[in-house]
Amino acid sequence: MNKLRKKNLDLLKKSGVYHESMEHDACGVGLVASTDGKKSRKVVEYGIQALKAVWHRGAIDADGKTGDGAGIHIEIPSDFFIEKIEATGHKHDDSEVCVGMLFFTEK
Repeated sequence: MNKLRKKNLDLLKKSGVYHESMEHDACGVGLVASTDGKKSRKVVEYGIQALKAVWHRGAIDADGKTGDGAGIHIEIPSDFFIEKIEATGHKHDDSEVCVGMLFFTEK
C-alpha cells in the first residue's frame, strides 16, 4: 500500500468514517463531481453516462424488465420549488422547503 493511501485510510479510521468490518463489494458505485465548485450540466450528463456504463445497476434487473431504483443524486435549488409553489397560486412564506417522492400502485 502506498504512503498516501495508508495516510488517508488511517485518517478515515481515526475519524470513525471507515472500519474494516464494513468492507464489502459494491457493484456500480461511482462519483462524478465538479472540482472547481461550479454547477454544470456536464456533471449531470457524466453521471448519467456512468450509470449507463453499469447497465445492470441502472434500473435494469436480471429479468430485463424491472430494476432496483439505481440512479443519480443531484442538487435542485430551492428557487425551483418556490417557483412551482407560487405557480399554483400559493405564496411561499420563506420557511424551509421539504420535497418528498411517493410511489402509488394500483390494486
